[in-house]
Amino acid sequence: MSEDERYRTSSQYRLWSYSPKSLLSLRTMTNSTAADRVREAIQRAREARALSSNEASEAENGRSGSKVPEGEIDCLTVEEELKLVTFYCRQTLQLGKHLNVPTDVQATAVQYIKRFYITNSLMTYHPTTILKTALFFATKTENHYTRLTKFADSIGDTKPEDVLASEFLLTQGLRFTFDVRHPFRALEGAVTELQAVSLRDNISILPGTIVPDEGKPHNMENRIKVAHGLAREYLKTSALLSDVYFHFTPSQIMMASLMIADKELLSWYIASKYPSGGTEGQEMAEKILNTLEKCAELLRAVEPSVNASAEERKECQKLAKKLKRCQNPEKVDLVALQRAKREGDEVEDEKVIKKRKLEREKGAKEGEDLFGPEIKKS
Repeated sequence: MSEDERYRTSSQYRLWSYSPKSLLSLRTMTNSTAADRVREAIQRAREARALSSNEASEAENGRSGSKVPEGEIDCLTVEEELKLVTFYCRQTLQLGKHLNVPTDVQATAVQYIKRFYITNSLMTYHPTTILKTALFFATKTENHYTRLTKFADSIGDTKPEDVLASEFLLTQGLRFTFDVRHPFRALEGAVTELQAVSLRDNISILPGTIVPDEGKPHNMENRIKVAHGLAREYLKTSALLSDVYFHFTPSQIMMASLMIADKELLSWYIASKYPSGGTEGQEMAEKILNTLEKCAELLRAVEPSVNASAEERKECQKLAKKLKRCQNPEKVDLVALQRAKREGDEVEDEKVIKKRKLEREKGAKEGEDLFGPEIKKS
């Protein structure tokens, strides 16, 4: 089985690969549904508050029983939600650096957040809660053991129950698929091969690889080091913050980052994979380069930095205030919701136990009626 065939069996390809159009459609549907539910939830909260405070004037005017006009609650748009998701993903990367967790853990946590908010809205579940849970959950799926209490204490102003409150919600949003394929290893493999090629002339490093003499980039050893560092920065930031994981394979993302770092070097690398003079090989190389260019466009659109620009930070601060005004009041305190559910389950368990006890007593009594009382030994 080839690497491509193996990737096509992964949950990332089967469940988390979208065309740009289908991804936008899903996000639009999620945003629209959440906005309707937010308006309904805020209306219920206002009605409950009006009843509890005995606002007679509102009751007389009939306002407490009427629905809130749709334009009264200004909900986030799809574009605004995406900007906030990107902003909070940057914060997740910053938190990961603060906690000194590996790059793979940070990258997986960011992809969990982006996947979660395809079918869930920020207006329903606030990202400050979800990002802590996503980062802690990623330490488990990436085999980087971290004690929950230590994790919560390191964040500050966070209790262990705050981290666990949204864990099941997160796993539901991820459709219980936790595998994330990253392009980091692919980059190391490509760089190793390029380094080997730079030290040898006319030697095939891999089966089917031909090293062309003409057009070979000058000063390759140094250029490979520079390209490696720059490409890795794009993979650690822009690739995670953009939507490339939903549209391209890890190897395509890796090569697109190399294209941004050194296009001539990447073009030579692609050309070395196909025999010169073959029409079919040239067409395939052009097709690959066109696909990589599309991926590179998405990577270039996001600044390769963990920190947001001053302009982006200012805009997101305004959007955060807007989010606070249109947050679903019934989903704000996830810790309280989980506690109420747990207590409700316990009450339900007690009812079930009591019911079974009564059934056993009833069955025993019916048995006595059928066979008569128990014969006592004299």
